[in-house]
Order: sequence, then structure tokens, then C-alpha cells
Amino acid sequence: MSKPSLSLNLKSLLLLTLPLIGACTSAGQIAQSSIEDITSHYGPDSFTLVATTPANFGLTAKSQYTPLAGQDCRTYSAGLGGEVTRRHQKTDQIDVKDIEQTARFNIPLSYRIAGCEMELTRVDMAVDGRYGTSSLDIGGDIGGISVIGSTAIGYSAPPLAENPEFRGLCTWMFQLSVARIEKNGISKILSCSAANTDWDVSPDYFERSKPGGSIERSNISGKNVKFTFRLSKDEEPSMNNRWVKTTKGWKPCQGSATSNRCQTPPTFKKFKMNDRVCTVYPNCAEQGVVNE
Repeated sequence: MSKPSLSLNLKSLLLLTLPLIGACTSAGQIAQSSIEDITSHYGPDSFTLVATTPANFGLTAKSQYTPLAGQDCRTYSAGLGGEVTRRHQKTDQIDVKDIEQTARFNIPLSYRIAGCEMELTRVDMAVDGRYGTSSLDIGGDIGGISVIGSTAIGYSAPPLAENPEFRGLCTWMFQLSVARIEKNGISKILSCSAANTDWDVSPDYFERSKPGGSIERSNISGKNVKFTFRLSKDEEPSMNNRWVKTTKGWKPCQGSATSNRCQTPPTFKKFKMNDRVCTVYPNCAEQGVVNE
């Protein structure tokens, strides 16, 4: 009669012990993370990122740190159930407001945690804009700065200006919406391209590049690096040969049963904008004269 009782007691003891073991493991991991958080720190060398966004735009800068060459920097990940190589990310942000904004972010060139030495390798830039009042009236694009060592293979650093600046010219690219909630209305895609000192970009969309570039780590400490976004006054169609430009604005082509591309001669269709039925974008005006 004692064996069933003993078996039940052992099972009860195991059921009580297993959560404690798990709790101890979790507590140990939390304690280790807390100790690492206390001992982690950025290095003394840094540069200042001076970021500017136009009205109705926000920005997120994510500084990426990776281990120095020759270091293992492995750590246990409870979520993955094994060891992973450490990475670190520092995030700075400009919230969307209806005015132009400029913010200054301190970007350290190195980071240390639990004996692992890391260096800054890239600053990813994501810009987000609003073009209307609807929650769907948003768009975003990306750019970035690569931070490269002087010994990088195949890399020759260009002369660095005292206060280097990267420029991004952003354009709203319009199209007829396919979303059910705003079918045949106007939706927009944001496209940002690297601009020269005169804020010009290539007229050929496929020759454009994303805003940003490379800087050499040894030349950047203590300097200001500007990353400026501007919004183009002109909008463009999101796809070629879907709209025809007239003296009054852009007119969407009717297309055919098999293609949305403009035909010769083109025929046009109406669309919706601000609760109005329109023939021309962006002014919702009457038909203009087709440009030759």
C-alpha cells in the first residue's frame, strides 16, 4: 500500500521542483543581463549626427555595432536556445511634426559589453512622411552611412570635409490606389535619392542612389556629420507610361483589358480625390492640353 503513495509523493516533488529550476534559470539570466547592462558602456570617441527633416516628416537613426575582428563575443540566447554573436544597436529619433526639424545625436564609435569590444559599422537612416490626414497617407524610405576602417579591402576613403553632409531629396510618387477603402483614389509612395550640392538628382530614376555614403572611422571623431532630407516641390507618377502630363496637370490613362499602360492615342479615366470626381492631378481641374 505504500508504493502508490511514494510514487505520488515523488511526482508531487518533481512538479514542485521543475518550476523552481526554471525560475532559478530565468533569475540567473536576468541577473547576468543586469550585470552586463551595468558594465556596458560606449567608448570616448564619437561624432555628432546633425539630422534635418522637412515638415510632416520624422526620422529614425539606428547606429549598428559589431564585434572587432578576432573577437568571438558569443552569448547565450534563451529565445533561440543557443549561442549567438553579440550585436548592439543605438536608436535616435525625430518624431513627425508639421514643421522642419533639426536634431543633434551623439554617435559613439565603439561599444563594450562583458569584455566584448564592438565598433560602429553603419548608421541606418529611415525617413517617414505624411501626405494627408488618413492613417493610410504615409510613406517612407531609407538611406545610411557606412563607417569603414582605413584597412578595408578595396576601399579608398575620399577626402573628408570638415563637416561632411549627405543630402536626400524626397519625392512623393503618386498612383491610383488599389486599396478597397480608397479604390480609384490617389495614393503615394515616398522615394528619396542622393542629391548633389545643388540638390539635383538624375532625371533617370534608375540612375539614382539612396541618400548616404561612406566615412572613414579614423577621420570622423569629434566632427559634425550632416544628414539633410528635403521634399521636392514636384511629384512624379510611380510608374512610367501610366499618366500623361498636360498643361493643367497629370491625367491617368484608361489602359486596356490586358494592360494599364497608355495607348496611342491615349484615352483617359476619372479618379477620386477629396470626395470629388477628377480628371487631372493634382489640381482636380478640367482637361488640359496634352504636351507634345
